[in-house]
Amino acid sequence: MTNCPICNGKVECKTQLTTYTYKEHSIEVEQSGEYCLECKEAFLSPQDLKSTKLEIANFKREIDHFLTTDELKRIRKKLHINQQEAATIFGGGIRAFHKYETAEVTQSKPLDILFRLIDSNKISFDDIKRVAV
Repeated sequence: MTNCPICNGKVECKTQLTTYTYKEHSIEVEQSGEYCLECKEAFLSPQDLKSTKLEIANFKREIDHFLTTDELKRIRKKLHINQQEAATIFGGGIRAFHKYETAEVTQSKPLDILFRLIDSNKISFDDIKRVAV
């Protein structure tokens, strides 16, 4: 794209700081895309959006008091289980933990709470495995 479809101004491919607001909280992300130099409109492709998806998803999780993708992965690895084993024990389907850890889907609140309890040793992972089978 060389001209803006809105104002016919010059469009430039670049990365710029963009403010994303969620529930009255804001974060600045470096967003790649095409930007009009005249009217300042942004034109973002799916690939452009993918580059900030994880950062924005984790920001939203923090605001909503959910574990972030890295925290989920850390706890799962602490339990010495892979994503498929986690799905078998905790449910959600064969690709559930892949989706949680790549921010495709946010884990349920009960699963989030269970992971927090296991991580803080308030609930034994061995007990969970016994009742999950």
